[in-house]
Amino acid sequence: MRNIGFLMAVILISSAACFAQSGAVPSSVNVRYSEQISNGPAGFCGCFSMAGIAGDVAWKIHRVGGEQTAGIFGGVADISVEHTGSVSGAPYGLTLTTLAFGPRYQFPVGKTAIFAQSLFGFTYGSNSAFPAHNTMEPSATSLAVDLGTGIDIPFKNKRFSVRALQLEYLHTDLPNNSTNWENNLRISAGLTIHFR
Repeated sequence: MRNIGFLMAVILISSAACFAQSGAVPSSVNVRYSEQISNGPAGFCGCFSMAGIAGDVAWKIHRVGGEQTAGIFGGVADISVEHTGSVSGAPYGLTLTTLAFGPRYQFPVGKTAIFAQSLFGFTYGSNSAFPAHNTMEPSATSLAVDLGTGIDIPFKNKRFSVRALQLEYLHTDLPNNSTNWENNLRISAGLTIHFR
């Protein structure tokens, strides 16, 4: 838990420092329920599913194009926690916490807003079993790459919108007795609050 708090602090402080220089304040906050499909460890069958919660804080940096058709370039800091009680029939579960940040480009399609983002950060796996020097450790950390897209549908007052769908590919390098390479597909939906 201490490692999760430390990584979260590093990500949020770094992103806040980047945007504070331009005087930017967060433009939106999102909270969503997520389902994730991950590939199983060596020696166990196929894929397994996880469920959890995710959220992000977004900043607008630059408007691209005309007023009615303007795209918005910005940045986002994202955190997610997914859990399963059993990993592909193995006698242990997994809690996966991912903290990442990076650029996001958003553009309007009618009244909705579609975005694409490329996030980079860290993944912390815990409550599980990871191979390390001829033994098994209950936790491990790796770099993470999170590539995704999503759609926000606004309410009438435009202060709130529904994140109807967010689809992400998450790559991690946690130790797994094989390639140390995991491919994860995350699908989520939730609520976005807009500040400006």
